[in-house]
Amino acid sequence: MPNPSPEHLEGRLNAHRKLFIALTAFIAESAEGRAFLERLGRDSETLSDHEEDPGIEPDDGFAIQQIADNEMQSIVKAALSRMTAAESEAQRRKDVVP
Repeated sequence: MPNPSPEHLEGRLNAHRKLFIALTAFIAESAEGRAFLERLGRDSETLSDHEEDPGIEPDDGFAIQQIADNEMQSIVKAALSRMTAAESEAQRRKDVVP
């Protein structure tokens, strides 16, 4: 496909994001996986504390890096939320079963 439409690209990106969240939630099912994801959610590749001064107007590299960090943290947060909701639902079902 030489020139996909913006809608086509957005649809593909949304599918990738949903898949990443599902896979990340699967990883979170184990205690080791959850600890890994919690560390990943706290980590950031964005420079801080004036490690490297981007100047008054940060260049595109800094903006892209921040967007990528935000998206990774968003995916991890969504996956952990999904895992917590699934655990709550499983517990609720145990409480309801006679």
